[in-house]
Amino acid sequence: MAFTDNFYLDLIIVAIATIVLLLFYKIISSIVKRAKKLPEKRKLIIKFTLRIVSVLIFLYLLIGGLPLFETLDQLYPGFSTIITSSVSIAIAFASSGIFENLVSGIALIILNPFELEDIVSIGDAFGAVRKINLTKTIIETFDNIFIEISNSDVISAKIVKYSLKLENIKNFLDFKQKIHQAEKEGFPPIEEEDLERVKELNLRHVFESTFKRKDNPKIHNFVFQMEFDFPQFRNKLKRVDQLCDEYEEKFGFRPRYHIFGMDNFIKVRFRLITFDSNNFFKFQPEFAEKVYQIIQK
Repeated sequence: MAFTDNFYLDLIIVAIATIVLLLFYKIISSIVKRAKKLPEKRKLIIKFTLRIVSVLIFLYLLIGGLPLFETLDQLYPGFSTIITSSVSIAIAFASSGIFENLVSGIALIILNPFELEDIVSIGDAFGAVRKINLTKTIIETFDNIFIEISNSDVISAKIVKYSLKLENIKNFLDFKQKIHQAEKEGFPPIEEEDLERVKELNLRHVFESTFKRKDNPKIHNFVFQMEFDFPQFRNKLKRVDQLCDEYEEKFGFRPRYHIFGMDNFIKVRFRLITFDSNNFFKFQPEFAEKVYQIIQK
């Protein structure tokens, strides 16, 4: 039903209302985006609800306040049929992928498998989560490459999370099990008893130094491995120890390492732990480069 008897006046009213609606949407979206205390999951829900409501209001204004199709159909018989058929065909081609990504985005909001700044691997992509919306997730790799992954692919891919919320940890055994989960997904298991004792002591030190903190920080865990030659191995490990001492302040925790295999080379696995995942981007490449330089000397 038209707002007035004048078509052009109705057109102006709809245009003004649309501009006001768009400004309202932008303002609310900006406020939600800047709300630091609001969890990212809730931000996505608010943005999704706001978007749906805005679209419904716009359709009401367009169809109810401006009977455009009825007017055009009177001027050009069959016009509404052509438009309806064209829209139906367009929706048939586009809706399957769009709807699938939309449903997957809602599923990600509900399941919450990861959050912004978490270190994750999604399929073959490995890095920090930089953006999550209703249709896609953006990962920044440690080569500073941004990868866009559709949410339907995220849902169907294997996800390994290397970040851990301390507020969800009950005790040391729970901490050890969850922080090892990512390592077991990405690397073969280690069975040596002596090695397991060393790893447990290292993890217990991390657990005891963080568990009593009142701010309940999130720990980000990064594991990589390198191969050493047999000659001068002990001397090289001494230099690696010195390097780990140097980087303790940068990461917030002393980098740890252990030997996990031998064949033609001695395989050493390094574990970096930090409260800020961006520290991996700042310091891990140079740390790995310095370890490589020690290996080559």
